[in-house]
Amino acid sequence: MNDWMSLFGSYLNSGVHRVGEGVDEAGIREAAAANGLDFSCVNLCEVRDKAGFLSETARSLGFPSHFGMNWDALNDCLTDMSWRPAAGYVVLFTGLRCLAEGAAADLEVLTRILDSAAQYWKQRGVLFYIIVLCRPPCESGDV
Repeated sequence: MNDWMSLFGSYLNSGVHRVGEGVDEAGIREAAAANGLDFSCVNLCEVRDKAGFLSETARSLGFPSHFGMNWDALNDCLTDMSWRPAAGYVVLFTGLRCLAEGAAADLEVLTRILDSAAQYWKQRGVLFYIIVLCRPPCESGDV
């Protein structure tokens, strides 16, 4: 996806977007800002399991202190962003491949939750984009 400005311009484009190498995080961040959207990056390269994923996501997105560190709580936070008010949201996940290598079953659950949250906001006309940067397996220094 090269035209982030157009993508982020309509709630009809809200959803989970998987992109490959060569994607510029700064370009995504700039397009989000230009569209008045809240931007967060969740770097998961060092994460190998569900607990690590939930912890890093909660930290990166600034989840409320009552976040329950489970899949249901993740879904609840992603579908009730009242604790982080904004006109819309862009969440970039990097290094997710590392989780896939260590916990494939968890990745399946996570995929359903992300898709569900994106559809939830799309049905309400809210700009909500999850960008999943798909790179080769993690290596030292991979982000």
